[in-house]
Amino acid sequence: MVALSDLASALESYRGRDRLIRTLGYCCQLVGGVLVEQCPARSEVGTRLLALSSQLSHCRVVLRLFDDAAMFIYTKQYGLGAEEEDVFVRCVSILSNLADQLYYPCEHVAWAADAKILHVDSARWWTLSTTLWGLSLLLGVARSLWMVLKLRHRLRNPPEAFTRYVVHGSPRRLPASWSPAGLPSQGSAQSHCPTPRMQALGWGWGADVC
Repeated sequence: MVALSDLASALESYRGRDRLIRTLGYCCQLVGGVLVEQCPARSEVGTRLLALSSQLSHCRVVLRLFDDAAMFIYTKQYGLGAEEEDVFVRCVSILSNLADQLYYPCEHVAWAADAKILHVDSARWWTLSTTLWGLSLLLGVARSLWMVLKLRHRLRNPPEAFTRYVVHGSPRRLPASWSPAGLPSQGSAQSHCPTPRMQALGWGWGADVC
């Protein structure tokens, strides 16, 4: 009963329904494709699953007709990324937001062309929307990889304030007057002990100091 209640709560929101429809659509497409290609005896079932996947995808296209306003608000709030410290992340995020913002109207035009609402070539608009979607994905991957590389670099090269007292793996006793930024300095050796987070990151300088 609890699981059913959680499912009902999730389906009450737009994002919850979209996740469920997307998951079901991709699963039907995967299983249907495997059955059609690998199991000729069950190709009819595979064809039905592919048809269901197509309808679920079409459902998501219709629901995305109302996503433009939310995307515009997000893009406007981010702006030029003035609060972003990393220049590369800022540029990639701006380009990604621009690609996402242009993706929606292109998809709307393609959908309207398929529905015979607009008399334009739908294939061209579908190609354009798919290109923008792929560009957004690539930019997102590039941003994530860049952030991972930066985190790895920070872990491998901690700030000098925490490493200059470690020479060739041998800890050196800190001077009594030294205090790292953010740690209290009360003139005792205990005040120079690394925090648990620093110890977890390997920024400690020996148990003899503490």
